[in-house]
Amino acid sequence: MDRHFTLIVGAAPVPDVSGHYASLIGRAGFLIAADGGLLTCLAAGRVPDVCVGDFDSTPAEALSGAADAGAQIRRFPAVKDVSDLDLALDVARERGERPVIICAAFSGRVDHTLTALGTLVSAADLAGYADEPGWVAIPLDEVVRPSCRLAVPSGGVVSVLAVGGPAIVSAEGFEYPLEKSSLRPLSSLGLSNVSRGCVQSVTAHAGTALVIVNRGVGPLPLQSPPFITDTV
Repeated sequence: MDRHFTLIVGAAPVPDVSGHYASLIGRAGFLIAADGGLLTCLAAGRVPDVCVGDFDSTPAEALSGAADAGAQIRRFPAVKDVSDLDLALDVARERGERPVIICAAFSGRVDHTLTALGTLVSAADLAGYADEPGWVAIPLDEVVRPSCRLAVPSGGVVSVLAVGGPAIVSAEGFEYPLEKSSLRPLSSLGLSNVSRGCVQSVTAHAGTALVIVNRGVGPLPLQSPPFITDTV
């Protein structure tokens, strides 16, 4: 992967002995910290280009140090109608650079995690995806990003989940292929499928879906995401 991607770092990292977050942060072309995500960036040895949020989970000295080092600080009131992660995505959308990767945002309270996945879904038009030490999630939308092609080694575990409403989905290159199958939101029908061969494809003919690739015991390479190309 080259450095032509925008990375949003959230405030809910998982324990990461593999150095996954540090690798992403080091390779990002443009780095955005959502509130406490600043601490993960600093731990990786890099000052974000932009820090955004109400900063209720960021030590004041860390924020002032980042500002002194050249980070742009966008401060918002604690009482607001959007999450800090949504605000970070707004910054990424201003730039318009694709893809936008979101990391370290999915391990907190279950309600926070669900809304973080909602933010990810809204980044489909920016070729957005989540990249965590144990998994990658790619949002599909019937209008702006209906399909993706994967390069998951045979035997890999991939789930396809409808979100936000029912979805009609096809999945090829799996042990249990789907052919314009109707999925209810968060239905187990698309759970834990198994890749076969070298290439797989998933298409959302209607609705919105998340394609979740589990890295499992043998992590997929950090140098590239586990998909070949998007078809829009």
